[in-house]
Amino acid sequence: MADPVSSFTRPGFSDDAALDLQYLRALAGTPYGGAAPGEVLAVADRVRRRGGDRDTYIQAWAEQGRRVAAHAAEAFAAGRRATALSAYLRGYNYLRAAEFFIPAGRLEERRKLYEESVAQFDAAVPLMPHPAEKISIPYANGVTLPGYVFTVADDGRPRPTVVACGGVDGYGEEMYLLGGVPDALARGLNVVAFHGPGQRGLQLYHPELAFRPDAEVPLGAVVDCVADRPDVDEDRIALYGMSFGGYLAPRAAAHDERIKALVANAPQRDLLGIVLGSGERNDSSLMKEVKETRWGGPAFVENYLLWSNGAATLEAFAAQARHFTLEGLEQEITCPTLSIAAEGEIGVATEQARQFHDALRAPKHFATLATADGADAHCGIGNLPHTSALIYDWIAQQLGENSG
Repeated sequence: MADPVSSFTRPGFSDDAALDLQYLRALAGTPYGGAAPGEVLAVADRVRRRGGDRDTYIQAWAEQGRRVAAHAAEAFAAGRRATALSAYLRGYNYLRAAEFFIPAGRLEERRKLYEESVAQFDAAVPLMPHPAEKISIPYANGVTLPGYVFTVADDGRPRPTVVACGGVDGYGEEMYLLGGVPDALARGLNVVAFHGPGQRGLQLYHPELAFRPDAEVPLGAVVDCVADRPDVDEDRIALYGMSFGGYLAPRAAAHDERIKALVANAPQRDLLGIVLGSGERNDSSLMKEVKETRWGGPAFVENYLLWSNGAATLEAFAAQARHFTLEGLEQEITCPTLSIAAEGEIGVATEQARQFHDALRAPKHFATLATADGADAHCGIGNLPHTSALIYDWIAQQLGENSG
């Protein structure tokens, strides 16, 4: 399986690349109050001392999350709102990390821990230093997509708005951290984050709603909802896709002229090619390789390739994944587009980002996240202030917004 962490600036808390990425992912929220390095180090040490198996990993993160959640509740009861805000966000992030690897078959346990984590995030929402609102986005057949709107100010002024789309293992709540929402708000941009088909907050309750190749359908529903809001300038809506969102957002932009700016971090032109990681691999060699790795890789496959795509086997996933392609759609994207690739991404991911970018006919810019900036890990999560500044400065320039 393609190594999910080939960057030089990985934390080294685990020799399993899949687990090391998750430690870095938790740390990534630090600039926005969503993590403390000492707490993450404490979890890594606890996991190592207890043997490092899957249940140990889940338990260690859950313990840390509940410990911080208790600090948050105590601070809130005492009226210490700033302390409570950070503790709620950290409690959310650590409980999210615990839920991340619970086996897909233990659905009730996953759902319960997910709800426990979201309760922490929702407790943080009214304490944030900017307006924030939990929303339900009409989708199809009475189903709604859970989401959040973060606005620059509560003054009724319509502002340019970014729809932030996470990846195959994405969470709407986590996009506040990984999407650098405070950095967008500081540049006068509202942000909408959500869970679509295949993503946690929807599929835990509607297992039949897996990822779909025609991502323009659910994302179109999100844009419909966003465009109707009085605090959104419907003529200045941008899409930001992170990780597999680098497929979902470009696919939607190719079918929706309401999108006035697009960021793909990083463009994923061919899902199956990303997963296989090499033209020399095939479905059979991928399955063999997964079985030979430690538990992190197989757990990721189970939870985020199979479950989120409604597939029971890797063969079934591979058959579906062939439909997730942007090839031939690049020319349909008419809005200015920023393509991003991190130096530490696997070779095939970098190649796909460049192929996507070269095929665009719209105004475009290509940016590389560099090792020298500590931003070479997947989607630049090793230095989110740097990554987010690049993205939101560009979006603000495209949408004509220079200040809050």
